[in-house]
Amino acid sequence: MPKKTLLFAIGLAGLVAFGSGAYFETRDGVETRPGRPNDVVATVGSVKITVGDLDREFNRYKNLLRFEEAKSAVDNLRVKKSLLYRLIDESLLYLEAEKLGVEVSEKELELELRNLLSEYDQAKLGLVLAKNEMNFEEWKKGVKKSLRAKKLVEREIDSKINVDEKEVKQFYKKNSDQFKWPERVRAMQIMVEDETTAERVRKKLTGGADFGKIAREYSQSPDSMVGGDLGFFGRGQMPPEFEAAVFDLKEGEISSVIESIYGFHLFKVVKKEKPRGMKYKEAHDRINQLLLERKREKEFKNWIKQLTEKNTISINREVLSEISS
Repeated sequence: MPKKTLLFAIGLAGLVAFGSGAYFETRDGVETRPGRPNDVVATVGSVKITVGDLDREFNRYKNLLRFEEAKSAVDNLRVKKSLLYRLIDESLLYLEAEKLGVEVSEKELELELRNLLSEYDQAKLGLVLAKNEMNFEEWKKGVKKSLRAKKLVEREIDSKINVDEKEVKQFYKKNSDQFKWPERVRAMQIMVEDETTAERVRKKLTGGADFGKIAREYSQSPDSMVGGDLGFFGRGQMPPEFEAAVFDLKEGEISSVIESIYGFHLFKVVKKEKPRGMKYKEAHDRINQLLLERKREKEFKNWIKQLTEKNTISINREVLSEISS
């Protein structure tokens, strides 16, 4: 599974919403002054989506995806329509969760918050939330909302789909050329605070000292616990200054001292692999996940269509046009 980030809680991920836009659009007959925060731009059953809701969504996505605000009314309308369809999908999931009694316990919420915050200190979280115009309580509510939607999707979609071995084998047979290992190296590293220590350590290594043993003794990098072993990695996965040095080394060769913002580094290349096709066993999990995602997307779209047909949905096109101009 991909690593979670704060974006999950802010609403960019964690909710499988595809926003097809296949809704019945109509003027809802309510006389409103277009553009005011409390004006209703859409209704989904008992849920009302206001101009304020849509504006907040627009501003958050603008910050998260770093896109410039559209310069024309046509572009603004297109972007806001897309986000409105997402809010409609979210409302459909909310109503279905209410109907089926899907809830998030305090224990589940606490665990999710702990996981999301594990790599963010309070100061960094504050900056991220401020940039996305949220306070902590709003963020916490967003986490709960996303987690509830995730539980609903797992119950109604994920529990009903599977990929068997025959499907994986057939896909590999037809598409084996798509699954390749890039050029890779397996390397070890030692990181220290100053150049003098780094040169002294390098002298020990070139003199025949065991790299793993020296890494455990001197290195201040977290991987020192495993003798500095970085495992296999390809181009583009490491900082440029590391990549340039490591990929030019031969197997068994030790690099010169390399300075970075973290400290002073020494690398040893353990093994180098040329690009090659993946064997079936190596590609298996990737193919299995790919096929699961395809089935999930298809089932989700069908499910959302069913929910759309079960609920009354209307969009106030006049209000939407006015706030997008």
